Amino acid sequence: MDETRIMQRARKIAAVIFDVDGVLTDGSITIDSLGGEIKRFNAQDGTGIKFLRRSRITPAIITGREGGAVEARAAGLGIEHLYQGYKQKMGAYEDFKKRLGLTDDEIAYLGDDLPDIPVMRACGLAVAVPNARPEVRKVAHIVLDTPGGHGAAREFAEWLLKAAGRWDAIISRYLPEGE
Repeated sequence: MDETRIMQRARKIAAVIFDVDGVLTDGSITIDSLGGEIKRFNAQDGTGIKFLRRSRITPAIITGREGGAVEARAAGLGIEHLYQGYKQKMGAYEDFKKRLGLTDDEIAYLGDDLPDIPVMRACGLAVAVPNARPEVRKVAHIVLDTPGGHGAAREFAEWLLKAAGRWDAIISRYLPEGE
């Protein structure tokens, strides 16, 4: 798909859905001595998600696994739409879309593995991290430069906000006037 059509799709986006393992994390799963999972999230990804919220783009998470770390991270970022334990992600996607009254064209999805493909085929803007499976990269409209867990969500948030003409409003809070 050419750059112009991708930019047209980007301007319609009202919500971004993130997978967790391999997208918001590097895909590693650490188990502590009590059997609990420990996940490592990137602070810049969190800032990017906050930028989306500030720009009135709704963030959501759909993940096949369940755990308190994801719940805590979502709560800390103000992500109200969290779907955990969805091995088949289309059910969560359809519920999210219905709850918010959105069309497929208004939703972007960031994924990395085979369970993400059905949602990526349905949504308006499919995005893959570079460490995604080849089949996932093939269905993506955009393949990011930054690997999952290392700022990929931030990279996409900035790209989307620039494409939608909303980036200047974000950075104006941090730069002195005239810069």
